Amino acid sequence: MNKFEQAPVPNEPEKKGILDSVRSRVQEKMQESHLPTKEALGYESTVGVYGGKVNYDGDRMVFDMRGMISKVDRMGDAVLRTYDEHTVKNPVEMLKKHPRWFFRFLAPGTKRYRGTPEEIAENAKRLGLENEYASHEWGIEIKDPDIYRASRPLQDIFRSDMIEGDDLDEIDRFEALAQSARYIRNIHDEYGAIGEVLPSDIIFRKKEGVDVSEPVLNIPDIVYNKEKQTSEIDKKTTDLLDFTMSIGIEELRRSEDWNETQHAIRTIIDSYDDETAIKMLKSYIKRGRLTMLGDAEGFGLSKTTETLRPLTAIHNKARLNFDKDTTSNLRELIATECDRYLEDSTPEETE
Repeated sequence: MNKFEQAPVPNEPEKKGILDSVRSRVQEKMQESHLPTKEALGYESTVGVYGGKVNYDGDRMVFDMRGMISKVDRMGDAVLRTYDEHTVKNPVEMLKKHPRWFFRFLAPGTKRYRGTPEEIAENAKRLGLENEYASHEWGIEIKDPDIYRASRPLQDIFRSDMIEGDDLDEIDRFEALAQSARYIRNIHDEYGAIGEVLPSDIIFRKKEGVDVSEPVLNIPDIVYNKEKQTSEIDKKTTDLLDFTMSIGIEELRRSEDWNETQHAIRTIIDSYDDETAIKMLKSYIKRGRLTMLGDAEGFGLSKTTETLRPLTAIHNKARLNFDKDTTSNLRELIATECDRYLEDSTPEETE
């Protein structure tokens, strides 16, 4: 029997605490619109738009980043991201022994953040998306509006059980997931790290029968901080970590089955198929990244750091909406699949 078969699957919402209530209210305010799929596809997309809203300048579709909500979102995003990738096991000991390091930790600056319109346009061009997205005086123009109006995000495919209609139900989500992982690997190989990759960031432009094709990135609005010295493999693995964790949570929500969740994780790892990145992915998981609620035990964190965990993990809670009871099992599952891949990719010694 698979050891994950007996792992508990939360199927009742947790009682919301103060932080959860604040997070929900903030998320509702910052999500200014959804992808406008209703007219062309007949259903409302589950993909929200953050840091701006979908607007029109005549016939031109624009990711409109004007307005106070968009500015507040960008500032808040940068602040919260600062700590979701920086974990100090014992801040008190650091203060005593290395006070300069301690104060650098307090204001380390985030490794990535939601960019300005100029930075996002530059990121899109770097990633080979100049035919899809370009600068506009309001923010970013979506040069092919059908990307938003008539395409199918991977998130909607995984949430087809929440959407009325048969259009998404007939799609094999695992085949779409395999295509997505191969697409991310191709982007990484040709252009470099993306900035952030969640299920909402992969959009399929074509659908024929049960098959989807022609994946394209959503607007690459999360950019890496040029002032931070971060290796390219670190950035690529961070993309892969985001994607793997978020898909694991999506599949567990949908199927309430750890075997299916393991299938999803295995699909990503085998389809991405890069030994160096998979080794680093396992390392990140073992070191406690991403910073998530309910995962403090086993990482040797001080009481102070454990106490602060609900605050330092609030950004990932908002991004991924995970239940704290799933965290340790999901981490173990990903590490197990990394080990399996690495063992299979190591050639056997011959006498």
